[in-house]
Amino acid sequence: MNTEIPLKYYDIVDEYSTECAEAVKESERDCLAHYFQLLITRLMNNEEISEEAQQEMAREAGIAEQRIDDIANFLNQWGNE
Repeated sequence: MNTEIPLKYYDIVDEYSTECAEAVKESERDCLAHYFQLLITRLMNNEEISEEAQQEMAREAGIAEQRIDDIANFLNQWGNE
């Protein structure tokens, strides 16, 4: 990634990788960290996150759209803990 992604988002990727349905490949780590950064930034700004917005962020970050629902479930469970 050209943009510097804070390490805390890689920590979230590490946590996600232990709980996700499909194993996280090393080549996906930067993309997933970027997606978590985009998503969590919107959440912290109390912005609405529609399915379209999730798909747009997934494309921007370069993650597979199949991960969107899995990540949403992970963050929902993570937020409840």
